[in-house]
Amino acid sequence: MKKIFLSVLFAVIFAAGAYAEVIGTLNRSNADIPENLTIEGVMYTQGYKDSLLAYVMDGKFKPEGTSMKFYDSVTLMQLALNKGDIDVFTAPEFVGEYMLRANPEYILRGFMVGKNPIALAFGFLEENRELCDRFSKAVEAMEEEGKIGLLTRDFITGPAAGNPTKVKFEKFDGAETINVAVTGDMPPIDYVGADGEPAGFNTAILSEIGRRLHVNINVVNIETGARATALKTGRVNAVFWFQMFTGYENFKEQPDIPEGVIVSTPYYGWNKSMLIGKKN
Repeated sequence: MKKIFLSVLFAVIFAAGAYAEVIGTLNRSNADIPENLTIEGVMYTQGYKDSLLAYVMDGKFKPEGTSMKFYDSVTLMQLALNKGDIDVFTAPEFVGEYMLRANPEYILRGFMVGKNPIALAFGFLEENRELCDRFSKAVEAMEEEGKIGLLTRDFITGPAAGNPTKVKFEKFDGAETINVAVTGDMPPIDYVGADGEPAGFNTAILSEIGRRLHVNINVVNIETGARATALKTGRVNAVFWFQMFTGYENFKEQPDIPEGVIVSTPYYGWNKSMLIGKKN
């Protein structure tokens, strides 16, 4: 579930009028990224060679300067921010809003807005294409019927977003069991409570898919960086995946999707991230 900020063109607009020298962001699962690159270097390294990153600060265009540091989880980025190793970290807007509510010491420092949205989807091994197709058809039906919009309201834009609620999974005697990995690293979408139990939007999506496909969903908690390994070793059948989808005809061409992994139809997307820092 990696790199939340990339697109063909980004504008970074800082609320405080100053820009951060070091930005923390999530690693990609399938990209060999050197440390301490500039953002321009990150764009090139990850396959976005035709990309341009623009900073707008104090009304002036500044195309260079900011360095990136990469982390395997939002928790590690928060620790780095607290230690002063980074100035801000990136988070999708809905995650940033949750972080600001939950952490009074945090402050919004700026935004990153891209032309190409980033999407949530399910990742599967290529050999499980039939299961991927079943999930995709369920997602497409949920979108057409307005169910995803209702779940978005209930768990992301509505009051429950501030306190992700647990979702009941129906159990079907004798039915197939699908093991799905969650990390809890993107509250309130991918969320695991203090009791270790998943809750929120992704679990609601999974519950509805399980009901439609008449399968038993078993949620497995794993570390963010272990998603691809858990999938390839058979520990889980599916994982939540981030991906760029607008402007890419073939999802496999994207540098964050490992060889042998395929992705379902996306079920949620965004193109705006927040830069979260600490109050002075």
